[in-house]
Amino acid sequence: METLFEEELEIEESSFSLPERKIIVNDKDVLVIIMLEKNPAFKGFIKPYELTMCGKKMWEWVALAADGYEVKTTACTCESDILCLIKPLLGEQKTTVVLYCDTPLLQKSTLKEIISFFTAKGMNAMKLTRGYVFDTEYIKNATAIVSTQTQYFNEEDFITVYDLKQLNFVNDILRMRILDFHLHNGVFIEGNNVFIDADVVIESGVKIFGNNVIKGKSFIGKNCVLENGNYIENSIVSDGCKLFQSHVVSSRICENMIIGPFEKIIKKSI
Repeated sequence: METLFEEELEIEESSFSLPERKIIVNDKDVLVIIMLEKNPAFKGFIKPYELTMCGKKMWEWVALAADGYEVKTTACTCESDILCLIKPLLGEQKTTVVLYCDTPLLQKSTLKEIISFFTAKGMNAMKLTRGYVFDTEYIKNATAIVSTQTQYFNEEDFITVYDLKQLNFVNDILRMRILDFHLHNGVFIEGNNVFIDADVVIESGVKIFGNNVIKGKSFIGKNCVLENGNYIENSIVSDGCKLFQSHVVSSRICENMIIGPFEKIIKKSI
């Protein structure tokens, strides 16, 4: 492959010695490129990055962390020349972040910390545990990535999903993060085997007991009680409802209804 450039990209250790300063980064100044890696360790799955975890595809979790920035994706393998892949995607943003689809635990707060650190240091390039951050003009003129040092942040965010067993492990962490989010927002959760997808909205004052599954873009209104054994998918459960061992899919339940036990409600409004 021909190139017009002779400069090598190199991360020098001295890059990390600049003084700290508080800096606000404009979201429009950042481009995030997500590498959709085809990992052969996922036997039988050509596109493992499309496997679903708590209601979102693996790569969509990474995109969620980059919400607010321009996001582009490109397919790759573990042998791909990353520089060749990202150069056609580079834009006018000052900073380009390269992330991988197999780090679904990455959080928006961690990504903002990474970008702020990089900008405050005035760096040209920074290697992450899984990924890179570049000054865009610098990387446009580079012919190779030669990284000598990795900068570490919240390392749980960079746990890599490298096979199906690891996917189950990371999925459990995501599930607990979702439960913690709802607990902090005033939702009472008691018992085992409670599964809540990422896009579910639950109002404060709701009580959820064991063996409940809430999937898709469901909404649970204030002061509802989900007794043991409900399955709710892409449905609205309005304020004050009580459900017992019922199956609700693509439906709407009006205020203060008592449903169950053993009701099956599909594509209905009651």
